[in-house]
Amino acid sequence: MEKSFYLFFTAIAVFTAVQAQNTVLKPATLAGPTTSGSVDQPWGAHRSVTPADRDAIAVYRSGRVKPAFSTNFTDTAMLRAQWLLQSDDNHDLKSCRRPQNIVATKNGLRLQTLMAPADCRAQWSTGIMWSKFRQKYGFFEARIRIADISGLNNAFWLVTDDRFEIDITEIHYPDYEHLGLQLWRPPVSKVHGIGIGATFKDDLSQSFHDFGLLWTPSALVYEVDGEPIGAFATHDSISGTAAISFATALADFAGKVPDHPEGHDMAVQSLRVFALQPDTAAHPLEIDRSKLSQQPEAVREKSPR
Repeated sequence: MEKSFYLFFTAIAVFTAVQAQNTVLKPATLAGPTTSGSVDQPWGAHRSVTPADRDAIAVYRSGRVKPAFSTNFTDTAMLRAQWLLQSDDNHDLKSCRRPQNIVATKNGLRLQTLMAPADCRAQWSTGIMWSKFRQKYGFFEARIRIADISGLNNAFWLVTDDRFEIDITEIHYPDYEHLGLQLWRPPVSKVHGIGIGATFKDDLSQSFHDFGLLWTPSALVYEVDGEPIGAFATHDSISGTAAISFATALADFAGKVPDHPEGHDMAVQSLRVFALQPDTAAHPLEIDRSKLSQQPEAVREKSPR
């Protein structure tokens, strides 16, 4: 009898743990229509989300397709083997960024907000990291819980070697998300990016949510918790492979920075990267360490609103 009870409760515990790891407790709900104040560009234009977009995203999230890369960020050695943890000190920001702010824990990745070290111009430090692998096209999704303070930009990006920056998400506490596509090489028009703004009914710091992108030769489709909320037609303009970045930064464009932002962190529970279906062999995962040093030059924090 005791053994039966033990097995029963063990099964319940395992089931609960699996459910917690693989489901979002409550999908985020838009508070209203998305917004855009940006002008369409030759390399990117707003387009409507279609039923086909929704169906395609559902395939990647169904569990039937094996990811080309996945991690839950619990292993420090693996983190350092697969990611470049960067230092920078941008005068437009209110935080420098240091490798020690990025930590793998038993519960996933934390991009910590700390008091700055002596070599930092700013009062606080945050984190930024770049993947040592690159991919062209596919589906990219991370499970993120943002920090519970204003003034912190919680970011998940792709940056290509032809200098496009794809903002899968830039989230500002408690409920605002920016989705974007920027071009950081000449010639560029006066307006060098296009973007979409989304406000949710939910406080996005209270639980984890899935933020993802379907990237095809002709389009970028952005989703939150499996629901596509915005899209750009790209006209086959993006030809480079992309590195993945997670980053935080204290900045006025993200809201009023509190007197004590230290201790308020962005958390990432998992990342999954899929090759484009159905022809997964056409766009394999690539390792290209030589271009890693170029990536930080292609990304600059900016006001997305």
